[in-house]
Amino acid sequence: MIESNPEKILIVRFSSMGDVILVSALFAALKSRYRGSEITFVTDPQYTGLFKDDHRLYRVYGISKKGNAIDSGLSQKSWDLVIDLQNNRRSKAFLAQIKQKKKVGTFRKPYLKRALRLVGRIGKYSEKDMVVVRYLAAGGIGYDVSRPQSCRLTFKSSVLPEYIREQMHTGEIIRPIIALIPFSAWKNKEWPLDRFVNVGKYFLVKGWDVCILGGPQEMQKAEEMARLTGHRCFSLAGKLSLYECGCFLKKCSLALGNDTGLSHLARACGVRTGIIYGPTTRHWGFYPQGEPPFKVFESSFFCRPCHAHGGNVCLINRGCMRAIDSDMVIKGLLELVKSSD
Repeated sequence: MIESNPEKILIVRFSSMGDVILVSALFAALKSRYRGSEITFVTDPQYTGLFKDDHRLYRVYGISKKGNAIDSGLSQKSWDLVIDLQNNRRSKAFLAQIKQKKKVGTFRKPYLKRALRLVGRIGKYSEKDMVVVRYLAAGGIGYDVSRPQSCRLTFKSSVLPEYIREQMHTGEIIRPIIALIPFSAWKNKEWPLDRFVNVGKYFLVKGWDVCILGGPQEMQKAEEMARLTGHRCFSLAGKLSLYECGCFLKKCSLALGNDTGLSHLARACGVRTGIIYGPTTRHWGFYPQGEPPFKVFESSFFCRPCHAHGGNVCLINRGCMRAIDSDMVIKGLLELVKSSD
């Protein structure tokens, strides 16, 4: 626990997107405990837009991997509490340039537990090993099991790019929107695209709009998915910044995605979300918790989990993902919809 009330707090987490989003739970806990504190957050430049409207933060810095000298506003300031949530060579090199640090908290990485689970199928992560719980511990804050800490981000703008608004225009009809998040940097994490299409078709018949999110590299696949799904399925892949993705997700009633950054973003925007797990599992500590309600879809394959991040090679053709059928997912999503009624 932190003994005195820190006024100036510096938090560092560079990557990856899902991990960066989960830091929002620590922002909330610190501001609740130390109301007068100033929290400065350092992350990779590609993620700074996620915190553009976050009133809990005094300032956000984006520092790239190749960045050498850091802003004097960081290096010369006296910090009451520095929290290293990256805990690797990059964050250590960065923090070596911070001259005045009264107290340092470090994110615990249970490498041995992970290795035993991967190689020997021995043991499992407990609730205290959840990423959010370890973030809170690094900040000197205990975790109340009866009150799971939710991750929330703020996006104030309600205006999407004009050409997208025109594309989705429905006149006076207000349609609920489901966001599909079918892509991942780790290919073993991807549920078969044709099953996302099946889900999209079901919700189109029910009168929903369906939107596909992804990066610029997935534009072609997303456009083809939209064509296969049908009228009023729109591909937004590669067309929105991360900030605009957050603004768009705030408009959605439901989301379905793989265990990836945009799925965590959907939950941080307050969207009821279904998340599909394959090579990764809750044992790694990224399991969703708290609000909003969620559904996890997974199979009980003997080889799960097989990779700390998901991986790109599978000797059984991603059997754990293929074992999850469209009907199972649609049923779970409908339960989420009913829970909001």
